[in-house]
Amino acid sequence: MEQAFEIAYDPVRTRVEARRDGAVLGFVEYGLRADAAVLAFTQDDGAGDEAMTTLVDGALALLRDRGYRIVPLCPRVRAFLHARPDRQDGVDVRFLDPAVRPVA
Repeated sequence: MEQAFEIAYDPVRTRVEARRDGAVLGFVEYGLRADAAVLAFTQDDGAGDEAMTTLVDGALALLRDRGYRIVPLCPRVRAFLHARPDRQDGVDVRFLDPAVRPVA
């Protein structure tokens, strides 16, 4: 039986990681801007769809729980949120539609 994925918050590297047996399977990098967490990049180290779904969902939850508004710049995160409108709580949805440009 495989061990479940662990979602780990790494504030030093400014990323959220998916781990199994201590090995990093993928991560979401973010930058902090005032009250927002800007999700900029997602790395998948061959972990598969289940790990990536768990990772992105976990990253969104961890950052929301810390009081950050989510700004999804990463295409993988945007695709995840497009497919799951029920997980868009706290997300700046202006970044989900490429036809709508955010106000500077």
